[in-house]
Amino acid sequence: MAWQGSSSREGLSSRSQGSDQVHIHIDKGFDFDSEVDILRSHVGRIKKLSQAIDEETKVQGSLINSLEESMERARMSLKRTMVRLNIAYKQAQSNHMLLLVLFAVVLFISIYVISKIYKLGRHIIG
Repeated sequence: MAWQGSSSREGLSSRSQGSDQVHIHIDKGFDFDSEVDILRSHVGRIKKLSQAIDEETKVQGSLINSLEESMERARMSLKRTMVRLNIAYKQAQSNHMLLLVLFAVVLFISIYVISKIYKLGRHIIG
């Protein structure tokens, strides 16, 4: 098994010989300091990226929590409104029947009074 930094530059290589022995061969053209600096810059970028992901996760979590709270308030408000609508519907039904009976009574009384006035008028004139 051979390990190399990339295919275009020479670096560390390890070759397994035997069962437990590893030999490391370092080429003369390999620059440890530049490789460490490159790794540091990569680690720094990954660290910044992970911090940005952490911040975004916190923001998204707070947004989700506020959305859940808003949804719960909306649910409770909807339940209260449904209770009020059911009460109003039941009252409207009972008032509707009362108004219908009252209208029928007033209509019959009006017809009776008009017929009596008409008969009285015919009796006086006629």
